[in-house]
Amino acid sequence: METVLLHPSLLEGTEFEILRQNPDRGWRLETYLTLGSNTVMFKPGETPLGFLDAQRELYRNTPVSLVQLYVYLTEYCKKPLDEKAFEQLAAYLDALRKRGLRAVLRFAYEFETDRKTGPTSHRIYSHLEQIQQWFSENEGLVRETVAVVQAGIIGVWGEWHTARFMHNQKKVLLKICDAVPAFLPIQVRMQMFKDRIRKSPQAKRIGYHDDFLVGAYHKWNTPADAPGTENFRLFEEEAKYTYNDGEMPWGRDKTHRDGFIDGYEMMTACTQRSLSTLSLVHNYIEENGQYNAVRWQKEMLSAVRVRELGCPCTAAYFTENGAALERSVFDYLTDHLGYQIAVREIAAAQTENGRQTVTVKISNNGFALPYGFTKLQLHIFRKDGSEQSYPFTDYAPEKLLGGKTASFSAICDCRNMEKIGLSLQKESTGATIRFANRGEHQNGIQIFSLTVAHASEINTVI
Repeated sequence: METVLLHPSLLEGTEFEILRQNPDRGWRLETYLTLGSNTVMFKPGETPLGFLDAQRELYRNTPVSLVQLYVYLTEYCKKPLDEKAFEQLAAYLDALRKRGLRAVLRFAYEFETDRKTGPTSHRIYSHLEQIQQWFSENEGLVRETVAVVQAGIIGVWGEWHTARFMHNQKKVLLKICDAVPAFLPIQVRMQMFKDRIRKSPQAKRIGYHDDFLVGAYHKWNTPADAPGTENFRLFEEEAKYTYNDGEMPWGRDKTHRDGFIDGYEMMTACTQRSLSTLSLVHNYIEENGQYNAVRWQKEMLSAVRVRELGCPCTAAYFTENGAALERSVFDYLTDHLGYQIAVREIAAAQTENGRQTVTVKISNNGFALPYGFTKLQLHIFRKDGSEQSYPFTDYAPEKLLGGKTASFSAICDCRNMEKIGLSLQKESTGATIRFANRGEHQNGIQIFSLTVAHASEINTVI
């Protein structure tokens, strides 16, 4: 029988704001925990949770579900991690869980460029063995509260430079990979650091954190070279398949263009890096200032301009009640960091064995693939109140890179169907996403309205 096509309604204009709490994407905060003394690095007099809550209050007007957590091991440079240290780490992660936050986790020792304090390689290796064991013993907590582990450890702020001692970077990175559970991605600061282990099977899970995003090229960027070069092309292609983070320099930093960061250039940089997360703390309203991200709230965009920049978008995002709608650079970044998944088409056709093939066409208008969301399912709700789920066995997150569209099929039984739904789940945590479509969303399932005619047509494909 002829295929039946349904075209689910897309969200429009400001309706896209409902997607801002989708998991493991978007703006993030930044906090600090020094193990041992249980203090806040750089913030004497603050308590770790007091500082966290103060940051949440300061940035309350922007949706945030992630926080970069620097865990400083400074007080353990010359001794093993003890029970107190791990109790403090567990308590902090539990506090994140209670606040609905997940960590972009980075361990570090050194916090000044004076090279006065730092661990030996032997101490690093022994600590990583302890951390590996702790991760294993606390897997449930880690799954719930950690989105990614940044390969810190070496050098000031864990950025792999200005360390007191020389370290074998390849060996440290491989030991970090061993310590971090396989269900978690890892990020490195520079493309050349990943090159150290590029032939290792572990390399596939390693993405990037670019800690000096200024829109235009700067020598402190993560890619090994400028746009237009072979190194940059290789970086851009690889970043499409990994989970990546970024941050701008602090607003007070005048290193580049006297502190000016062009919003359009930042959009392009985020697209090139396939960014899932970006620091809200840097270059916004920190330290009682108003910096570049504040200006971006008044810099407006159209769909035409976004396409000219080579950035992903859908016309529906720039439409409100059928009329053209301008959006700010800030809002565009807010809504396009990570993934933005929309169902474009649902088709049903008879198979040879009397069942049906349901094919869905899905587009991703975010910067990045839905990293880790590995389980796409079809849900058939029947008139008798029962529900049955069917897997899309040909689905993989890598088929939905930023700006791409793909189709997936499931074999199912559509008889007596009343409603149809889709869910996209991160199996490591059970988290699901909301699609950029109108309609009911319940228990992690996006339910698509069917007209009586359409429902009748599908039911007759029996």
